[in-house]
Amino acid sequence: MKIATLGPRGTYSEEAALLFGKRLALPTSEIELIFTTINNSLQLVQDYQADYAVIPAENMIDGLIGTTFDALIEFQDFVKVCDEIHLPITHCLAAAPEVVWERIERIYSHPSALSQCQNQLEKSFPNASLIPLLSTAEAAALVLDDHKAAAICSPTAARSRGLVCYQGEIQDYTFNETRFLVCSQTDSAPTGNDRTLLAVRYGENRPGQLYQTAKYLAEAKVDLTFVQSRPYKVKPQEYVLIYEFIGHKSQPEIQAALRNIELQIRNSGGWKKILGSYPKREREEINGIIS
Repeated sequence: MKIATLGPRGTYSEEAALLFGKRLALPTSEIELIFTTINNSLQLVQDYQADYAVIPAENMIDGLIGTTFDALIEFQDFVKVCDEIHLPITHCLAAAPEVVWERIERIYSHPSALSQCQNQLEKSFPNASLIPLLSTAEAAALVLDDHKAAAICSPTAARSRGLVCYQGEIQDYTFNETRFLVCSQTDSAPTGNDRTLLAVRYGENRPGQLYQTAKYLAEAKVDLTFVQSRPYKVKPQEYVLIYEFIGHKSQPEIQAALRNIELQIRNSGGWKKILGSYPKREREEINGIIS
């Protein structure tokens, strides 16, 4: 089983990908992880070079990850969301074993991790410079030989590098999680407890368009869970709206709502695309996923 995910090794994306493999009842030895970018993860699925892509979509503190939704829109004709993973996120501040915490001058991490720890860092390390990197794993590797630097990373990444973790709280919210979307060439069959992602671009801009789309879903008693906009990369100052709602695209009431939305969108000269229907998941246990 080949699973493409955001690299490098040692990130939360690796944990999410292995957790998905566990859900499929696959031993770790039968999972080949391909570490790459979000866009290329979907490209590999489209080109039959990976069975699945596991990509970060939303952090409960930072919000939606725009790059992921832009990629889903770009690859929507060939790749669909088929599952989701809610990964608990535990950040630690890690440094070389010889570190003196009071002398820390630089703290490295991915921008999202720095943001999720910002308040605690200001309290505990007010004079340290916060330096963004491409990943938490890169940060963990960078500080091993620098006794005046620390990295925000996962406890797993810290252990694998032989780093020590700061004993105080470092993330602003203890109950933190990131939702990952699992993508393949087809979405999932209905389970009775599903979500659907819908992308809409209105053609001619008219007052009340968003309201009318949401109204069709409400009239069908469909629970709309979020609406987000992404810049339309083809035309400046235009947007694609992402709707997520509870239910599967095959349900009769949802099909009726989608037919009404299709007529609305077509009348404006725009388009709509189903990005996938997939099981609605809850926060999961990750103990023992990575040794």
